[in-house]
Amino acid sequence: MNRDAILATVIGFGIGLFITGGFLYGPTLAKSLPKIRIPNFSFSGKPKNPSPTPLPKTLPSTLAISSPLGESIEEKSETLVSGTTTPESTVIIMGALDEAIVPANNEGAYAGKITLTEGKNEISVISYHDGNEQSQAITVFYTPEEL
Repeated sequence: MNRDAILATVIGFGIGLFITGGFLYGPTLAKSLPKIRIPNFSFSGKPKNPSPTPLPKTLPSTLAISSPLGESIEEKSETLVSGTTTPESTVIIMGALDEAIVPANNEGAYAGKITLTEGKNEISVISYHDGNEQSQAITVFYTPEEL
């Protein structure tokens, strides 16, 4: 036999072993893989009747964001978010890339730094105190270019 025939035989034998192994060991390997679920979409056209959900207990809106101003344009990728809320609350400041968890002081002032992404950034501030929750959101734009 020539070299080409031997090489073709070896390659064919290898491919055959690979396919046979897939048939023999494939089902057991498939069971050990993580389960992936595809969401179920319904296009029936019937609107579902949502059940009313109780609103969380909230204090009168004492949460305020004083810096940065809403719809402002920032020139630095990191910005200081500050404001006032109920004294001694736990405040979570959430941006697109990260979040900061800061305590409010005795007067209710808080401040924390977050990183901005280029373009539009939604900043959410949530204040928790004695099981009550308050939230505020602002939009800030970041561009590294000089204006």
